[in-house]
Amino acid sequence: MDGLRGIAALSVVVHHFCCAFLSRYVTGVSDHPSWFVDTPLGIVVNGRFSVYIFFVLSGFVVSRAALKSNDPVYVNIPLRYLRLALPATASAILAWGLLTLMPNAATRSSDILSNSWLLHGYQNQIPNIFHALYEGLIGIFIHGDSGFNNALWTMRIEAIGSMVIYLLYGEKNALIRRELLIALGIVTLFMPCYFCFLLGALMMELWSMGKLKFGYPRTALLAGILLGFPGYGFVKRLHIPYVRHSRGALQVGESTSLIAPLAAALILYAVLNYEPLEKFLSSRIPRYLGRISFPLYLVHSPLLLTVFASVYVWINPASKIILLPLFAAFLGCSLIVANAGEAWIDKPVLDKISWTRKKLRSWRSSKNEPITANP
Repeated sequence: MDGLRGIAALSVVVHHFCCAFLSRYVTGVSDHPSWFVDTPLGIVVNGRFSVYIFFVLSGFVVSRAALKSNDPVYVNIPLRYLRLALPATASAILAWGLLTLMPNAATRSSDILSNSWLLHGYQNQIPNIFHALYEGLIGIFIHGDSGFNNALWTMRIEAIGSMVIYLLYGEKNALIRRELLIALGIVTLFMPCYFCFLLGALMMELWSMGKLKFGYPRTALLAGILLGFPGYGFVKRLHIPYVRHSRGALQVGESTSLIAPLAAALILYAVLNYEPLEKFLSSRIPRYLGRISFPLYLVHSPLLLTVFASVYVWINPASKIILLPLFAAFLGCSLIVANAGEAWIDKPVLDKISWTRKKLRSWRSSKNEPITANP
């Protein structure tokens, strides 16, 4: 699952690079996207689908941790908040520093490319560092967005989804807990991001009972790719009969559709059951990407909209070929910064959270508070 998370993070990096400099390869950014995005290969640049994979994975992993944890809800929720907020705040401060040095790089790139996506963030007049601290620690969880780092829109969903799961797993009766998961899954049918969390948790419950080892994982993987690659406007562009006039949950590629979350769940099912895929994702490069996936997700967008937007303005390429070495440099820089972020911020945060858990358990034990795991 770490390998899957790493591949998904890499896909988001590719997606945002294309949003900035190759908008024809991103649905929802270009009015006339390339034919490439309407083929299964388009999954490589479908960043939203990768985010759905993140959310399904989070639902699975957080619920598994909650099931095995003997810590109460009032410990789990604040520590989960810190796990999200501290690295996010570090990325907001990084973005503030880069934007202070290059306050109009994205604007100048946007003028060359006529691409309004580049303007989704602070430009020209950059708020001070205290505003960056506020956004990272509080603002993103209230507003679900950040002018410093546009990748932080997922943090509120991660926080709320995790909080709901920890609250549900405060219920010790497994049957009641599963019924509540199903009920909340139905409630969130038209909120795909939150539905992903409940879907991941339900998959974990089935997995823990040994009831997720069935069927044909290769078929599930293929179905997940075929259902997950379509982007915004797919049905309309291809004039698919019957589906074209559907709405909401049944419309493939739309942000309100349940198709992409279900496709993400199929891919997770394949990862859990298809041995060749498991071996690939457990190999060196996917595992490395998985280890740095969170800092990679957090740092790539600030780098893109400052340093590499400035480089683009400087070279002002007449040919798209020059974008290949530019992407290679962008990816390499993002990996280097993410590696440093993992060593200096992400791992220390995880270590400190683990230390805090142990201290709180010792304190509860000294107070004779019962410590019992969920059944």
